[in-house]
Amino acid sequence: MSPDTTHSPAQVIPQLRDTILSPAFWLALLAVLIAACAVVNVGRLLALAALAAITLSAWLLTRTPLRRLNRLLPIISFALFCFLLLLIIPIDAETETIQLPLWGREVPHHGTWFILALLIKSTLIVLLTTAFAERLSQRDLLAGLTALHLPAKLVSLCYLMLRGLDSIAAELRRMMRARDARGAVGGMRAVKVAAAMAQVLIIRLARRAETQAFALCARGYAGRIPLSHYRSITLFEGIALIISLVALAWLTLL
Repeated sequence: MSPDTTHSPAQVIPQLRDTILSPAFWLALLAVLIAACAVVNVGRLLALAALAAITLSAWLLTRTPLRRLNRLLPIISFALFCFLLLLIIPIDAETETIQLPLWGREVPHHGTWFILALLIKSTLIVLLTTAFAERLSQRDLLAGLTALHLPAKLVSLCYLMLRGLDSIAAELRRMMRARDARGAVGGMRAVKVAAAMAQVLIIRLARRAETQAFALCARGYAGRIPLSHYRSITLFEGIALIISLVALAWLTLL
């Protein structure tokens, strides 16, 4: 009996990514999509719906966990803060305003539209980046940036920043456990504790960065992180990127 060679969609997609498309292609495609999200006019519902559909498809194809949606919390918090500012700022008689539905309060038209556009674009960019990050490892990032022939120092900086995120998160968890072990605090005391933690974290990160720099220099680092056996963008991938760029430019700008 021959072995079963069938694969589920969750297994096929990563295999196709690894065997057909290079990391450089995925990074270039992500850059094109981010640029499209940044320049799109949120008043064009067709273009906005197309980008939203692409973002949803990326989440479904990469099987991104829903818990990753917590990365939108800073964006939502910032948008709410800006919206509260719109409610309290004085409005001149010559300022164009709109009336909030179900509220009846007048707010500046241009300010409200700017905050709404910023919220939508930032949300799409964060969701796209999160979905692509689910299928790109740290080595994929280094290989993709190297294959795109970006400046060596920029490639090294991006790679080292990504490598440092895990250590920063681990350091934050240790500091928060130490804070909780000393008892809960509230009011201004909590603000002072948070400020002290931020100060300690900055000092520790600076020392870690210095140690990492010395370690790299001791190992012969000369401005480029060496990497072997990485794939460049093929002709097929280049044509696909050009088609995607033209289609997105037509969709968002024309």
